[in-house]
Amino acid sequence: MPKAKTELDLWMAEALASPGDAALSIPVPLHVLFGEAVDVARFHKAYWKPEVKDGKVVRRGLEMAANKKKGSLLTAKTGEEILSLQRAAVEAGTRYLLVVDPKKASPFERGQVVLDEITATLEWLFDDGVEDDNDAMLARLGKAHADDPATADALALALDDYAALAAPHREAMDGLGGFDAAMLDEARALAAALRAHPTEAAGLSERAREALGLRNKLIGLLLARVSAVRAAARFVFRDRPDIVREVTSAYGRRRRAEAARRAKKKAGAPEADAPIVDAPLPL
Repeated sequence: MPKAKTELDLWMAEALASPGDAALSIPVPLHVLFGEAVDVARFHKAYWKPEVKDGKVVRRGLEMAANKKKGSLLTAKTGEEILSLQRAAVEAGTRYLLVVDPKKASPFERGQVVLDEITATLEWLFDDGVEDDNDAMLARLGKAHADDPATADALALALDDYAALAAPHREAMDGLGGFDAAMLDEARALAAALRAHPTEAAGLSERAREALGLRNKLIGLLLARVSAVRAAARFVFRDRPDIVREVTSAYGRRRRAEAARRAKKKAGAPEADAPIVDAPLPL
């Protein structure tokens, strides 16, 4: 009996054939991306068809912006494709983690896994709808390490920084989403190992690179479809900001609001308007 194909099997060929070198800059944490992808797929299903009453269109639909040309990412099946790609990317991510064996991995390989785990758990822990010092510190770290080169020294510094930020929250993080707080100790040990043997820890193994590259290419396909739905929504529902808000990234909105508040605080509070005083009436 032939083995049933997984979502990863279904997208493997297209992912491997997609352009690019498998390097990927992901605009949000992976757990946020995967969660929002489900929301976008749900939005696509709800708003694909226009709403018609008494023969009149009372609410436009995404299909009104669909390009009929072959290869268009916005079709009636885009929502289903988003869900399928999300599952495929999760499966590919699991395969990558299994390839990076903690007992056999170089400090660089293991360090990347540990850093991803700490970052994702902090993002989830701090994402409580309240912008506070924790969010600000996490944002500063993200900005500081956004353009880090793929070197042992850069990874070591990132591990130390994120472990230090996480330390006061060790108890709250332990067990959250399966996170093991022992990784915070491991992060510091890995940072020391990376600095002690930077040449030996300079990169991923070939198998790990291939697994990570496949995951990233799948995420690229997923992001393209999510972006297509969001772009179409902004156009089709340009007179309905309430609908557009349903499909935009809540994570992105919070980050933009936080950045605006920090910029305003840095610039200083505006001076209060001078009080309005009535001019004296002529005698």
